[in-house]
Parts: sequence; structure tokens; C-alpha cells
Amino acid sequence: MSTAERNRNRSRVSRELQQLPIYHQWIPLATFDEILQKHGFDALESAIYCGREGRAVCPVGHNTFLAFTWHKMEETGRYEIVAYVS
Repeated sequence: MSTAERNRNRSRVSRELQQLPIYHQWIPLATFDEILQKHGFDALESAIYCGREGRAVCPVGHNTFLAFTWHKMEETGRYEIVAYVS
């Protein structure tokens, strides 16, 4: 994938991630993988993301990373998720 194509695909992935709902019952890793792979990036490596809040930066291709944060809301038990690629 050329640099220009990689940059276009990063923008497409970020747009799709921004369109996802912010609140989830769980961290939507399968959805992240689907979006990444659709645009030519690698799926996330297996890992355990736990805790009431956290941050992860995961390699998904040449000089490309998926970064996401989560915070579990006490009132509802749902996760607030913010994700983007860089």
C-alpha cells in the first residue's frame, strides 16, 4: 500500500470509527477489526482489555496504529469508547 493510499485509508477508518455509537455494553473489538480489515489494515492482536478505564495503542499496519480509550460508566455499566487511527 502506498503512502497516499495508506493515508486515505486511515481517514476512511477514522471516519467510520467516529460514526460508531460512543456507548457500548462491551469494548467493540470485532467492530474495530471489521473496519480495519475492510480498508486493508491488520486486525488487532489478541489481548485482554479490562478495568474501569484504560487506553490502548495497537499496531495495525506499517506506521499505523489504532488508539482507543474506554471508561465504564458507573450509572449504566456501559463503556464510553473513543477510537481513532494514526
